[in-house]
Amino acid sequence: MPSAWVKHVQSVYQAGKAKGMSYKQAMVAAKKTYKRGGKKAEAADDEKQEAKPKGRRRKKKAPVSEKQEQSGKFPVDENVEPKPKRRRLRPKKL
Repeated sequence: MPSAWVKHVQSVYQAGKAKGMSYKQAMVAAKKTYKRGGKKAEAADDEKQEAKPKGRRRKKKAPVSEKQEQSGKFPVDENVEPKPKRRRLRPKKL
């Protein structure tokens, strides 16, 4: 029992066989005219066309308190030591 795709390729091949079409050429030609699925696929296609295209989702920013907005700095834990500054490995060019 062949699939719908195979049946479609065979019908395209039979139509083009008299003109000297190869099976490979028939598959390329069938790809352009093949409609996937039946009634279910048609209903799904209608729903997809009506739906809005999805874009990238953006992460929501965390809420900032009023004190943080005013100072411009975020609170720092006093028990944690700050990281040492990285030293330059190469000497500066003159």
